[in-house]
Amino acid sequence: MPRLTIAQIIDTASKIESVEDRAQYLRDNDSTTLRYILELALTPGVAWSVPEGAPPYKPCEYLDVEGRLHQEARTLYLYLQGNRPELSQLKRETLFIGLLESLDKRDADLLIKVKDKKLPRTISTKVVNLAFPGLINEQVDQA
Repeated sequence: MPRLTIAQIIDTASKIESVEDRAQYLRDNDSTTLRYILELALTPGVAWSVPEGAPPYKPCEYLDVEGRLHQEARTLYLYLQGNRPELSQLKRETLFIGLLESLDKRDADLLIKVKDKKLPRTISTKVVNLAFPGLINEQVDQA
């Protein structure tokens, strides 16, 4: 059975009416990438170093790229504030556009929503912490 894209998992979960069933669906489709994406989208204080909104990019037209976000999730730290300060802003944005262009269109759209903290309202901190207890720390450290 082919692996679902992260966007497919989140989209399907967002349409499930019961909070408990929604959390169970997320648990049933658990992966390191899913947890990381949810964490980036919902953890207060996570800030991205790329501008808000969709950058100008050409959606990927290749077949069989559905699992690419699972492979590329390890590079997402490059686009978070405070990481790799030696990267110029232009280089960071160029890399981000290249990443989007390599992903399944649905995962690219999802990644933009994650960056802008605009997941469907039904995928809330409550649901995610019910599915994965303690994943989202709702407290922002005051340094």
